Amino acid sequence: MVIEWNFSAKPKFLGLLTGAVAGLATITPAAGFVPTWAAFIIGMLAGIICYFAVWVKGKVGLDDALDVFGVHGVGGILGVICTGLFASKEINPLGADGLFFGGAAFFCKELVAVIFAAVWAFLFSYAMLWVIDKITPVKVAQEAQGDLDLVEFGEHAYIEGNARF
Repeated sequence: MVIEWNFSAKPKFLGLLTGAVAGLATITPAAGFVPTWAAFIIGMLAGIICYFAVWVKGKVGLDDALDVFGVHGVGGILGVICTGLFASKEINPLGADGLFFGGAAFFCKELVAVIFAAVWAFLFSYAMLWVIDKITPVKVAQEAQGDLDLVEFGEHAYIEGNARF
């Protein structure tokens, strides 16, 4: 919210909620493995990095209406990398030490895991979307996007701003 307030001159509740979700998505891989002070740093990094990931998505014009990739995808990637940096056996003796605690090998494993998961997710998603698109269009035509309810369902969902029940 603070970053958005700085750029738009107005604090926005949606920015606050999105930042909270980004923090949760980012700390999830590291939960139970990092010290409290590191969780604070991870949360701050999540707010900054996920905000700019969503901003770049908007500038590039990618189709992600709910900012899922910018918040959950980038947040998850950041969380795994931060686990490789901040994990400590003092917090979880069954875990591993991260790079900042002498665990360079663990950090490298986390990087390899992120790369593998990203490539797998992209290839699987691309293949599934290709199959689904053969059955039913994944994306409507550009000219239909303005009045999608009429094009897809033959009626307007809202008339003069009032919901039809």
